[in-house]
Amino acid sequence: MSRATRSLIAPPLFPRFSPPLGPALLLIALLVLAVPLCPAQTWRPMGPPGGDVRILASDPSNPSQLYLGTSDGHVFGSRDSGQHWELLGRAGSRTDSVITAMLVDPGDSRRLFAAAWTLEPQAGGGVFRSDDGGHTWRPAGLAGKAVRALALAPSQPGLLVAGALDGVFLSRDAGASWGRISPEEDEELHNIDSVAIDPRNPEVIYAGTYHLPWKTSDGGKHWLSIHEGMIDDSDVMSIVVDRANPRRIYASACSGIYRSENNGALWKKIQGIPYTARRTHVIRQDAARPGVVYAATTEGLWRTSDAGASWQRLTPPSWVITALALDAGKPGRVVIGVERVGVLASDVGGKNFRPANEGFAHRQIISLALDPQRPSRVLAVLAGAPEPLLATDDGGQVWNPLGPGLKTEGLKRVYASPGGWWASLERGGLMRYDAGKGAWLRAGNYIGEEMETPDRHGKKRAKPVPPGPRPLQQVVNDMAFSREAWFAATEQTLLVSRDQGETWEPLPLGPVSLPTRSVRVSADGRNLWVVSLRGMVFSHDAGKTWAWRDLPYDAGGALRLDIAEEDTFLATAAKALYISRDAGRNWQKAGRGLPEARLQDLAIIGKIFLASMESGGLFLSRDRGATWERIEGTLAEGFFPVITTTAAADIVYAASSTDGLYAVELRTQKGASGAPLQTAPPVGLVSLHW
Repeated sequence: MSRATRSLIAPPLFPRFSPPLGPALLLIALLVLAVPLCPAQTWRPMGPPGGDVRILASDPSNPSQLYLGTSDGHVFGSRDSGQHWELLGRAGSRTDSVITAMLVDPGDSRRLFAAAWTLEPQAGGGVFRSDDGGHTWRPAGLAGKAVRALALAPSQPGLLVAGALDGVFLSRDAGASWGRISPEEDEELHNIDSVAIDPRNPEVIYAGTYHLPWKTSDGGKHWLSIHEGMIDDSDVMSIVVDRANPRRIYASACSGIYRSENNGALWKKIQGIPYTARRTHVIRQDAARPGVVYAATTEGLWRTSDAGASWQRLTPPSWVITALALDAGKPGRVVIGVERVGVLASDVGGKNFRPANEGFAHRQIISLALDPQRPSRVLAVLAGAPEPLLATDDGGQVWNPLGPGLKTEGLKRVYASPGGWWASLERGGLMRYDAGKGAWLRAGNYIGEEMETPDRHGKKRAKPVPPGPRPLQQVVNDMAFSREAWFAATEQTLLVSRDQGETWEPLPLGPVSLPTRSVRVSADGRNLWVVSLRGMVFSHDAGKTWAWRDLPYDAGGALRLDIAEEDTFLATAAKALYISRDAGRNWQKAGRGLPEARLQDLAIIGKIFLASMESGGLFLSRDRGATWERIEGTLAEGFFPVITTTAAADIVYAASSTDGLYAVELRTQKGASGAPLQTAPPVGLVSLHW
């Protein structure tokens, strides 16, 4: 349940502050404001739950208050040790900021620090600070540096140590100013992966590099390589100083887990964890029981009760643990982040884990299909998920895997037909989901001449084939459905089926057959709008006759066509959106305010047009495309592979590249008959671009 929905029935998890909306939520809020004379609208997240977890952190003053960082800078919070989550804000303004560390100030629970690096190498990253519990963030130094580790001195408020690709940095004023404390040109002391501070003496600092660990005892004036007993070339990914006995230090490396009993002067490899599981992302020590240590590895979660003398694996070896948090106020409470799964929690010391993703929906949706007649019925294709195809029949309350039989690697698009779910394949052909068998099956037979692929001169010739139907092999770019017939735009020509996809035959665009990119159809099947290789072609008699239309020469040709209402058409070109207000006879670029760039997707709700740009960002028009305004705010700079709606219901669906699916119920402006004005049919797959 989301914060907005939950607040209608119960106090929010974080009642003191008003968090900024995430990108999809901001879109929804603005759409609500944009509809004139509408009563209060409602919006809600539809999931699917789970997603990417990069870091987990707990509040030392209140261990049940957890924070979660993601690979796009988002910060989630939980006040009940991971039972429920709430999106708080974003550390920084970039959508490619990977949060590598997060800390809560022991003296002020509202103050948080986060370290980040960006996927774009030139952008770097930096340190960020929040003074309102993670809702709003501001830069706190080291801008442009890829910061991969961060530590806060337990014994000296405001002292921070950061590890970046180019060295170690220190701040004594909570990030207001920083100074380099490692030699700038040192050949070894760089590419820092981990840092730790002695809990009693803040001048003693440990740094783990991609090549062995280092130590300073005087705040960085002098450094000493401390690798005795450690296998050479060890990438030290985490360092933990025992709070009860600072002479004891744990370090995880690509060569195994090590322990030192003399401040790092000598290391001894801890035995018991197999070699294949030795990439240990995180080590956590139980605050109440120092001998209990957890290791989050690439082959599950491990636990020792005797300071490493013996180990026990607590999870399946297939789990890649990326984050780990312990609740000191609840003995036995363990919360982990699992790659491709999300958050899981245990109350018995790491045994019997269960999902803990309520409120945490951070899935990457790359394709979406929704039923125009039943808006609560949605099929989503996910990236980086254990079950890549999920379907819901109840508006996102429950998602179920939809398979097997369909591999996402070869998937081109998914569709909601009147007869169920369909999919087109990259290499050609169609598949449909057989609900009775619970599997995807090849579907569709082709009747007619087999068209050869055009040669280098652009010529095509019919190839003789035996009579009778044969499996459909054409690459299907788009599908559209009416009461009378179904249509498929393929790389060879337009196809039509009059038996709900059982058989398909060519429907030439007049005297020629051309590759087609997209197809739209009216409910009765009489009006057809097709984008072909050479332009746009329309029919008002179910394909018996055709009229050719085209964009201005400098547009470079249409890629997709959408029908807003009556005579208002929108054509997506390579670098611009074009609008016709006379049924396609004349075209002009979309009104002022919309940049000349390719659209990622387009949604039409009565007079309101919403455009998602391939380069990121959302643009809104309230006047049928005459003028556009950018949706401002750092949280609106994200990517939306799919934004769509249905003609039958006043609902907008916003599929975020990281935040899952959201829905907003609108009451669009009514036409003269009192019925809702027609909106664009659902759009299928739009590739995700970073």
